[in-house]
Amino acid sequence: MKNGYLLFLFFLSVNINELFQKKITTTLLSQDKISSENCKDITLSPNSENVKFNGRFYVKNEVTWLAFSGSSIEFYLTGKSAEVILAGENNAIYFAEDQRARYAIYIDDKKVLDTTMGELEKTVKLFENEEEKEIKVRIILLSEASHGAIGVKNINVNTCSNPEKVIRPSEYKKLRIEYIGDSITCAYGVECKSPSEPFQTTTENFELSYAFLSAKELDADYSGVCYSGIGVAQGQNGMPQQYTKATYNEEWDFTKYPNDVVVINLGTNDSGYAAESKHDEYIQEYTKFLGLLREKNPKAYIICTLGMMGGEGLFPLIEKSISLFGDEKVFSFFLPNQNPEDGIGSQYHPNWVTHAKDAKIVAQKIREILGIK
Repeated sequence: MKNGYLLFLFFLSVNINELFQKKITTTLLSQDKISSENCKDITLSPNSENVKFNGRFYVKNEVTWLAFSGSSIEFYLTGKSAEVILAGENNAIYFAEDQRARYAIYIDDKKVLDTTMGELEKTVKLFENEEEKEIKVRIILLSEASHGAIGVKNINVNTCSNPEKVIRPSEYKKLRIEYIGDSITCAYGVECKSPSEPFQTTTENFELSYAFLSAKELDADYSGVCYSGIGVAQGQNGMPQQYTKATYNEEWDFTKYPNDVVVINLGTNDSGYAAESKHDEYIQEYTKFLGLLREKNPKAYIICTLGMMGGEGLFPLIEKSISLFGDEKVFSFFLPNQNPEDGIGSQYHPNWVTHAKDAKIVAQKIREILGIK
């Protein structure tokens, strides 16, 4: 009995020592990993404190949605690796592939992804390095609002730095311009080579629009508020009814991101009002819209333009509206129509050549009005 008891104690001590040694080994390995790397995984949510916003956006169900053509976030990350969790809208993922929301991701100003969103949730690896470094990230919606927003849910980073210094926003520019328009401003069919090509989001690219390019030339931040087919005098479906929204059901807060300049390129879809019997009605509607723009942009210069696809008959009505409105900070000019020799985009919309030419005209007009070089 005594020998059996001693034998039991011997085996018990061996097992305890083995367990103790295992615990020590595990702890040491963990400590060794921390001391050698001192890195950890951090999950971040995009907000106005850690990312820069261009264009309109809204937050719903803890997801930041880039809502309009050209809406983007831009920021710097410090870490060894990072990924972003994107979200797609429920209805938009059921579109055909060439009708879904198109977006792009840039790393250090180099485009690394250009695709459409066909998933409710998608993880995109941004970078992975042996050594920790700082990189610049930009995520942008290239297609128009009616074909879906792009959601940014989380940004996951493996970093060795102070958590408070892992992410920082890009700097805002001194000048902010908002562009209000229809399919032309959306850059509808801008990448197409023939007017016979049908509409596809895969050939709609806001970065090739006159709006984006003129803002770039002026080194300005921008916002795009545009829908294909929209005009000024279209009842509840017109721009006056949609302008105040970040999306169909979310109101936009104009006080957070005040515009210095507002460019309106509307009228192409209001061609029915070129008939003389509706001139007064159109002037009334346009003048009323100018009042809304002034209310929401009390200090901005407002520039009214038309053209690229016609509109000569309607432009005098716009000029009349401006005259009646009587605001010395409201201006107008007519954009030249597209030249067939430059090529024509989808369904006779301007292609990238026309947009590039008109971007310079718009930028120069803004320079003249602001008195800058």
